[in-house]
Amino acid sequence: MKKQWDYKKKIENMTFKELKERIRDGYDYSMSPIQRVPYIGKSSNKVTYDYRELVAKCPMTGILDTYRVIIDYIPWKCLPELKSLKFYFLSYEDLPISHEHLCSKIYEDFSRTIKPKKLLVRLLTRNRGGIYTTVQLGDLSLATDLRMRSLDE
Repeated sequence: MKKQWDYKKKIENMTFKELKERIRDGYDYSMSPIQRVPYIGKSSNKVTYDYRELVAKCPMTGILDTYRVIIDYIPWKCLPELKSLKFYFLSYEDLPISHEHLCSKIYEDFSRTIKPKKLLVRLLTRNRGGIYTTVQLGDLSLATDLRMRSLDE
């Protein structure tokens, strides 16, 4: 059964303590598991996953936020099974979580499950109140050049 979250119409209606508890609850919430498959390659391939349909909710208002998440990594012994990775991303749809915490949660879950040699997670938001946000966590030397790609492509 899905957890029910209590939302406010404005951030001013939520105390700092309530907001901190909401962020902690969202951050600690168990997501659909990422399944692993063995990696037997001998070279250090760089792999990039680019998912443009990630949706989560604003922790205060419950309004949907839409994201593009890019995971760049060098495998070690495991790869994610891609269908389970998609279900992992889909499990965020009802979760109240801010951009910065979302990127961190994905980074930690992917890192803990897949245990890559190197990892970079980037999260791009759609326009929210006239502001575009990009959050990055990990080894920036892995960054795929995104200049030729658009969030709305």
